[in-house]
Formats: sequence, structure tokens, C-alpha cells
Amino acid sequence: MKRNLRAVSLLLSITALIVFGIFKPVIQHPGNYLFSQGGDAVKSYFNFSYHLKYGDGIKYTGINYPYGEHLQYINSHPLHLAIYKTVSKIFPISDYGVAILNLSMILALLLAVPFIFLILRKYKLPVWYSMIVALIILFLSPQLDRIHGHFEMVYLFYIPMYWYFLLRFREGKKPWMWGSILVLTGLAGGFTSAYFVAFYAIFLISVLFADVWKNRKNLKPYLKPGIILLVMAVLPLLVVKGLVSATDWATDRPYNPWGFYVFHANPFSVFLPPNQNITYLFGKWINMNYEWEGRAYVGLPSSLLAITMVISLVYWLIRRKKTSLFPENPNLNNYLFGGVLVLLFSMCFPFKWGFGFLLELLPPVKQFRALGRFAWIFYYIFTVYSAWFFYQFYLKLKEKGFERFALIFLIFVLSTWSMDAGVNAKKSFNGIFLPNDKLEASDVNYMHMLQEAKIDVDDYQAIFFLPFANTSGDKLMFENGMDAFAEAMRCSYHTELPLIQSFSPRLPFSNALSSIQLLADSTIRKTRLDDLNQQPVLLVMTNEKMTEQEQWLKNNSELLYTYGNVSLAKIDLKIFERSHQNWLNYADSIQTTLIGTSNLKANVPLEKIYTLDFEQHEAENSFHDKGAQFERRKTLHVFNENFSKKGINGAYDLSFWMFFDTRMYNMPRPILLISNSDGKIVRTIRLNNRHIHNVYGNWVRVQQDLNIEDGLSYRLEIDGKYITIDDLLLKPKGSNVIQVYADGTKQFNNFPL
Repeated sequence: MKRNLRAVSLLLSITALIVFGIFKPVIQHPGNYLFSQGGDAVKSYFNFSYHLKYGDGIKYTGINYPYGEHLQYINSHPLHLAIYKTVSKIFPISDYGVAILNLSMILALLLAVPFIFLILRKYKLPVWYSMIVALIILFLSPQLDRIHGHFEMVYLFYIPMYWYFLLRFREGKKPWMWGSILVLTGLAGGFTSAYFVAFYAIFLISVLFADVWKNRKNLKPYLKPGIILLVMAVLPLLVVKGLVSATDWATDRPYNPWGFYVFHANPFSVFLPPNQNITYLFGKWINMNYEWEGRAYVGLPSSLLAITMVISLVYWLIRRKKTSLFPENPNLNNYLFGGVLVLLFSMCFPFKWGFGFLLELLPPVKQFRALGRFAWIFYYIFTVYSAWFFYQFYLKLKEKGFERFALIFLIFVLSTWSMDAGVNAKKSFNGIFLPNDKLEASDVNYMHMLQEAKIDVDDYQAIFFLPFANTSGDKLMFENGMDAFAEAMRCSYHTELPLIQSFSPRLPFSNALSSIQLLADSTIRKTRLDDLNQQPVLLVMTNEKMTEQEQWLKNNSELLYTYGNVSLAKIDLKIFERSHQNWLNYADSIQTTLIGTSNLKANVPLEKIYTLDFEQHEAENSFHDKGAQFERRKTLHVFNENFSKKGINGAYDLSFWMFFDTRMYNMPRPILLISNSDGKIVRTIRLNNRHIHNVYGNWVRVQQDLNIEDGLSYRLEIDGKYITIDDLLLKPKGSNVIQVYADGTKQFNNFPL
């Protein structure tokens, strides 16, 4: 024990020197640098810093004004924030969020290496060898690369810590103490990121499966230890989920995010060096591509070992003759077996191989869009196993009298592995020392600028920024305004004014839609205004290209100040009410001039208009009356018409309402296929289904300008799952149309009146 303590002290000193050499400028001036200025990184810095400075409790008020957001859903290390908020009551650290976050990530590297070293020592590896390998595993870790934006994932000590405490618990000495510590670490991980409590649970469950397989011929003696391990595995998961659910005020968060079938690992992401030359050489014959979320490269020596093991396994399956190439270590082999199970899970097995229905039985699994991250568990297990195997092979060579070859072998392994680690560290830490020009510790300069501009922040209730950026459960997505988002976060941090928009991945649908709707046409009343007060909103704009709706809002704001490519303006919220009322007045004035039937009136001949109300179809959701067209899984065929034969041609406006169904992460994909008289498709138009501001309840209005030509057929199809559409209208461009429905409601140009 004393020997291990001395070695850990020495190893920590060496690691500290390496880390100091890498992060010297940040350690000397931790608040002066941002590891990345990208959207995810600045968002993490902002969320953490804003709550540290202004927030309290579990409700985060910096985004999604006026509703706020639950602290667990904003990727901002809730446990760490709770600790630092307590410290800030004693020491004045609330202005130093960036510095604290930077130092926390650096400290994570130091915390990880003792656990890796102690695991290696548990498998009787020499101190000197364990120290070298611990450093290799640390700097080869795929988690290092997350320093470019996914900051909570940089805490790479969690997985080795789980493993070490599990080893101590399973030794049988003071099991209650080590078991309690293990469960507490699972809780700590869960309140840092939901991924860490998932890592904890699946790691322990994979070991449980390995134990069951090992004891399959006589399971009865293992029943009690197995139940205890299962309880320890799920307890932190249940506690974290239970506490978050009990304190969450939202009831409509996304539960089916995009990415589950995309961001997974594969053999190339784990065993192939991230080298473009290899892909170039062999990519002509083998698809070696993989998603970056699945990267968990174990190093060349481990990859070669894995190939050898696979060949050996195939040989054994064919010959039914067990090879003696691999020495036995029942304890470590058990973890290896569990690690392989986790690796298969990270590769989306079995869900991507025809067993997707299992997700309906295990809905929480769908919440983890980046399955590839679970390959990190395998990374730590397999690198430790590799280190143990290589040393055993070294000893075996020495035992057989090949001492010189044994030394060359070990030098080759360690040097090659070290080069892999060095390349990974260099790549991960490249370009991370960027100036902190967004969230400076001092507010003096920014507030002085506002004073010069005669802007009193107390006169405003919140910030809105343009170009617009917001997310909505991976269904409606607006990302053009990420630069404006970064500038708005800077303004918010220095003024305490919260942001109306949000890029929180689990933002409640109702909140996301009402934010998106603020830029809807004047035809739609903005429901979010009901929850805002009468104070104006501060508009933050960058000099980027804006949409028509964004330009309208800019033109109807009062310019206050411009610095660089950023402008600040004042939005009087009454402009939304006035513009909507003006539209209502216009619609009322036009109604009396329209002619037609009791159900349809227009200022053009009715035969020039094409409508579908889908009343003959039954659907769970409808925009008007009881009917709508619904298709669960197949392509929905809406119409196939030669409009010119009906006297319809020229410039037209096509619109229909599509239901915002939360059972799928994406919106259905409408496509207009135009074919000639021979049936050959001559043009394809993909309708906008993602960047839509015209939201009414849980419906979005799809619109397309269309030039209808003689002799051509037009076929509208919608692809996807859970498709529901209603109230389709094709009218001449510039015409006015009133539709009256059986329930008494009206629509003017396919907008509710």
C-alpha cells in the first residue's frame, strides 16, 4: 500500500508537469481563455457562468425566458455548480465561471490517472510499467477531444473510478463501505451528466451479465451477489431520474431525439487509427467511415491484439481446439467480456439489426442519441487488458529464454502506444487557447459601452437575437444565428438579461414552438406574449443575411447602438399585437368583397382554386373539424394532378398544415414530383419542412411558390413516420381566399381567422 501511495504521488507529479506544460497559459490566467468559441462550447461556458453569477437552485433562468430551464438539461455540471455556489457564499468566485470551468477540466486529467494506475496494480503489474501505461491510457483517451465543446464529457476520471471502486467492492473486504462509495460515485456522475450515470449502470450490468455467463452451470450461489450488483447498478439511475422528474415542471420534453441510429461506434472507430491516409488507401474497397461520436481508438498495439484474438476465436470455432495463446485471468476476463457487450451496445446492437422494437420496451435508452460514447467503457477495459496481456507475453518470452526479444517486444509496444497517445493529445489540445472575448470576469467595459449608448438594462425584460437560432427536439431547427447567439450570450452574461431563445437539447416542445412562432407571419397571434410583461426586449443582431421575417422585425425595431458587426436595438412588443390586428382588419375588409359558395369564397374564379380538406379521412389529430390525412409509416400520397387540364396554370401558392408529431425526431419530408406527358419526372421540389416559423398550436404551415405549366403532372408525396396533414390550398399567387368549415371556423389564405 505504501509503495502504491508513493507511486501515485510520483505519477501525479509527472502528470502535473505534463499538464502544466500543455496548459501553462490557462493555468496562469484561467479566465482569459476559451477552449473553443464554437456554439456548444460558448453555450456551456455561458450556462455555467450565468448560473454561478446570477442563479440559484435547480431552475436556470438564463435561457428560454420567461420559463427558464431545469439545471439538469443544460449540460452545465449541476453537481459542480451546487458545490461552487456554496463556496461562492464564502469566497467571491461568482464572476469567474470560465476560469473555474477551465481549471475543473484540467483537474479532471489529474484525478483520472491515479485510478487507472491503481486498476493496473490490482492486476499485479509492476509499478514502473503501471505508471507508463496509466499515462498512455490517459492521453490516448477519446474523452480528451471533448475539450472542444462537450465539456462535461472531459471528466474522464469517472469510468476508471467506477471500475476501481467496483474492484474494491468485489474483493469482499469492507463491502458495505466500498459499495456505498461506488453508488455515491454513480450519483456524482449522474448529477454531472446523464451520460455518466448511464455509463455507470451499463458498466455494472455488463459485469453482471459476464458473471451470469461465468456461473451459468450453477447460478444459485450467485443469486444474492447478482441481485446486490443489479441493485447497485440501477439505484443511482433511479435516484437521478427520480429527482429530476420530481423537480421538473415541464411535461412535454423530447423523448425520441435524433441520432440514436447514427452516432454509434463501429470497428473502425475503435480499432482504426484516425489517419486519413489509411482511409485513402483502403477506402476504395471497404467503407471505413464512422461517426465522430463513436471514436474510441485503443491504440495500434491493442488493435493488433484484437485482430489476433478474433483470428484465434475463428480458429477455435472451426477446429474446436482451444488455443493457449492467451493466458487466463478469470477476474480480468470477466470485465473484458462485459466490455465487449458494452462495445456491441455502443455499435447500436441489436437495435440496428432488426430489433428496433426493443426501444419501445426500453424508452429511456432512446434518450442517448450518442451511443458511440459508451465505447469509452470498452476503451478503458481493453487498454488495461492489453497492458496486462502484453506484460504476460513479455514474461512468457523471458521464461522461454528470449530475453532480448522480450525487451524489444515491450519497448515496441510502449513506444508505439506512446506515439498514439501523443498524436491524440496533440490533436485534442490543438487550437484550444482562444481569447475569452465573450464572458470576461469584469463587466466594466461592457457596461461602459452600454452607458455610452444610453442603454439602461433595467428598462428591458429579456434579449432576442437575430439571425434567429433555436432548437425544437430535432424537428424544427434554426442554426443560422449561432454567431448572433454567442454575442447575445455575452450581452446576457454582463447584463443579467435572460435570452428568449434556447439551444437546450431537451427544451419542452411548447416553449420551443412559442419561441419559433415569434417570427411567424402577422397572420398568427404570438402566444408567448401572454407570458411576457410590457417591457421592451433588447434585440442583438449581427451583420449576417436575414430572412424576410427577421428583416421585418429588424425594420420594426429602434436602433440603439452599433459596435463592430453587432447592433443593439429596442423591440416594443406592441408591434406584434398591432401587426396581427392590422391583418385581422384587412381580412375583415376583404371578406365582403369575395364571392363564391357558403364554404369557399375568393376574388378569382373558384375553378382556379384547388382544395383538400380530408374530411373523409379519420385521424387522431385534425386542424379543423374531424378529418385529416394520416399515415403511420408508409409514404403519404396527397395528390397527383394535371392541373392545366382543370384550367389551373401560372404562378400559384401551395400550402397545407402539418402536425408536429413528437413521436418522431424529424419532420415528415414533403416532395413535389413534376412529370411530363410520358410520365418522366422532369423536376423535383423539396418543400421546406424544417425552417418554418408559421406555427399554430401543434401545427406548422408548409408553403411553396409554384409555377404550374401546361402538360405537366404534379404529384405531392410526404415521406416519414407519423404523418398528419390537413387543409391543403392551391390558389393563384396574390389572390384572396376564405374557407368556412362545418365547425364554424374560417381560414383566410389558409391561415386561421
